[in-house]
Amino acid sequence: MKVNESGGRRAAGAGLGFAAMLFGCAAAMTFDSAVAQADTFVPLPDGEQSLTTATGVRVDLTRSGEHATISPSIASNGLSRTASMSATVFATIDGATSGNLVTGYVVGCQVDLSGGVTIGGDIYISPNSAYPEIYPNINLVPGGVATVKFDTKKLDPTAGAVGVAYADRAVQVSGCAGYAQARAFSTLTVKNDSGSAEVTLYGQPFSIG
Repeated sequence: MKVNESGGRRAAGAGLGFAAMLFGCAAAMTFDSAVAQADTFVPLPDGEQSLTTATGVRVDLTRSGEHATISPSIASNGLSRTASMSATVFATIDGATSGNLVTGYVVGCQVDLSGGVTIGGDIYISPNSAYPEIYPNINLVPGGVATVKFDTKKLDPTAGAVGVAYADRAVQVSGCAGYAQARAFSTLTVKNDSGSAEVTLYGQPFSIG
């Protein structure tokens, strides 16, 4: 029996070509998936607020080095995403006998945070948590706003200063079918013999998907 060697070679070549095509498609799908799941780095501008309060306390409140990294949902369901934020907040205070600095983020689902926002006490995340790798999950329906407090520091009247630094502090937003935004806030409360006053420095709003 005579074997058709040229036909066998053609069949083998076709088989290799088909396998290469499948491998190429799989590689393309893997690459597309990696691109779809790529993180987005968001640089944010520094901010400063300097004033003398009604009680006569001189305040200089700054935020520097702020940036965020946005990570989409691994399930690609469009309803959840994670934002990791970093910044340094520092205040110098002249004339206060006591006070404290609270810093964190306001997060909203389909809410424009560029205007006025209300800071509540929705969530407080301690930097000294026994499980720092577990980040908070916020369930936000359209129109919902939540406040995440990263840290609270007491003013040292002797030094006349207080500061907070945080790096890659993550917050996961779930249940938001529309766009979501976040905006940093730092609220400084100061007291002296004339009373108390409150100063808030907001950051630039940014999209978290």
